[in-house]
Amino acid sequence: MFVRSQPHVTRPLWAGASLSTRYGKAGGDPPVGESWEVWRDNLVPDGRVLSDVLDFPLLIKLIATRDVLSVQVHPDDATAKRHGAAFGKAEAWVILEAEPGARVALGLKRSVSREALREMAISGSIEEELCWFDVRPGDVIDVPCGTIHAIGGGVTLYEVQQPADITWRLYDWGRGRELHLQAALEVAIAGPAEGPVRRSGRLIETPIFRVQQAEVGTVRPSGWRALTCTSGTLEMEAELLHRGDTVLVPQGVWSLSGTGEGLWAWAG
Repeated sequence: MFVRSQPHVTRPLWAGASLSTRYGKAGGDPPVGESWEVWRDNLVPDGRVLSDVLDFPLLIKLIATRDVLSVQVHPDDATAKRHGAAFGKAEAWVILEAEPGARVALGLKRSVSREALREMAISGSIEEELCWFDVRPGDVIDVPCGTIHAIGGGVTLYEVQQPADITWRLYDWGRGRELHLQAALEVAIAGPAEGPVRRSGRLIETPIFRVQQAEVGTVRPSGWRALTCTSGTLEMEAELLHRGDTVLVPQGVWSLSGTGEGLWAWAG
């Protein structure tokens, strides 16, 4: 009936501790920075991978940061296919936790040429040109393909995106990891992002995916949806979800109860 999969976790150098300490993910050092809650290669209880059970066309992550991530962009479908990938990577975030001063970068302060953007990335002057936004829990942030962006430290967020792990780095704060300047410059919108941060109360609704708050009571999904518990506990029929748990729910009429909070996600 419902489908759970074993999240794929990563431990990048910028990882924060919140997923390991408050969202039920594996401990250890370094801590878990990303938990891929719904991903086609995740294992399900019978040993198969999720894509063998159902075709859920989204990737859903929980992310926790201690340090800033790279400055990066993602391609649209057409560009991704030219580079051998099946999908581009439009994404959106819901901020779950934010330490004082936490922020994200979206777009540049001004429009520049691609050659100027290249020079900024190489010299590091892009640091002074990024447009930073303070964030707080409940903020909703759209990150369309081509948007120059970075997530700052002290943030825990929920991410919904197309099912593609394709990231092109423009700049990495001197950490020495590989950059992808040629590909990134091909798709980067070298200017400001339009109205990127929305305060709580508004939902994510794009042609690719939709996200809404989970409300207790009777729910009637018209197709497969992912339910992620973001605080407390929730119960879907006899399926108990603690903070950090995700379950895939099929079409039907179901009862959702509990005192926690959660997010639904499904294809648009």
